[in-house]
Amino acid sequence: MSKSNQNFSTVDIFSVATNRQKINTTVSISEMPELASLIINSETVKPFAIEIEGTEGVRGLPAAMLTIEGKVQMRCTRCTQPIDIDIEREVPFLFVKSEAEANRIPVEEDEDWEVVVGSEHMDVAAWVQEEIILSLPNFPRHDDCEAPLKHSGIASEDEEVIERPKPFANLRDLLKKN
Repeated sequence: MSKSNQNFSTVDIFSVATNRQKINTTVSISEMPELASLIINSETVKPFAIEIEGTEGVRGLPAAMLTIEGKVQMRCTRCTQPIDIDIEREVPFLFVKSEAEANRIPVEEDEDWEVVVGSEHMDVAAWVQEEIILSLPNFPRHDDCEAPLKHSGIASEDEEVIERPKPFANLRDLLKKN
């Protein structure tokens, strides 16, 4: 069963997984305020394309593959100019009903899966926001840029090098006299 191109604010993730549903929807930046605070030009961000595909995980647990596609801008840590960050994330999830159930899953069985306490009213925007934030680079930068010269402390060929006074330059001579 497939549900396509509807706007889902919440989903019954257990039903999606059990019935092997495929949901295609979008999430706008206005629904993700924490993400909006981490990026620049948030008013120009197009809605993210989201696909949720129900499946069966390890031990027969309900599972889903979350796929997110979109683009945001951040500030380059070198040149401080905008840099486009492509978001292309595909994450497999296992859903359990409680933290206790999650803790009972052996680590070696869940290493390929994100284990999450699911809900019959799972907030899609909050789920997507968390995954996008996790995919953002800590220090975004262009591959081919340099720090601005005025901040680098390196004089260009056209600039005159000003020598700073060296208060201890004569100290050696003074010590030899004594």
